[in-house]
Amino acid sequence: MPAVHPAEADWRGFGDRSDKMILSPDHVTIAVADAGPAIAFFALLGFRKTHVATIDGGIPAQYMGMPAMKAQHITLALEGADFEIQLLEFDSPPGTDPGVHPTNLRKLGFNHLAFRVDDIEAATTHLIANGVTMLSDEMDYISRKLRLFEGPEGITFELVQRDE
Repeated sequence: MPAVHPAEADWRGFGDRSDKMILSPDHVTIAVADAGPAIAFFALLGFRKTHVATIDGGIPAQYMGMPAMKAQHITLALEGADFEIQLLEFDSPPGTDPGVHPTNLRKLGFNHLAFRVDDIEAATTHLIANGVTMLSDEMDYISRKLRLFEGPEGITFELVQRDE
């Protein structure tokens, strides 16, 4: 049987709850050097801390491919939605490369995280009033208003207001 490229695969019939393989986003995990500012930042967006666990080797560390991993794993849940931001604060942060910064949107790998809002202007005003850096002017694109910001640890995130 010839190999099928994942983009061409027929996922119908996968599971019994839906004809789609992906049901919804679940979480995004972000490695941070200092969880405090990240927790405060995501609280501005409606996330609340729901769980904190210490990873000191063991099954979670093996699962992530880092058997000697030591970190705090902090779960932030978005109120009113089934979506989480999971923070990993390593005891010994990995080395950093000053030439590779998360807000460099041309680098390969993670690019940005987007949150849907009802009122992009009100959300922008709230974030700027709380010291969040706006990275772009508003852009209209594919029936959406978009605006980029710099989040904790220099991670780029975007607000999206869909035209209804």
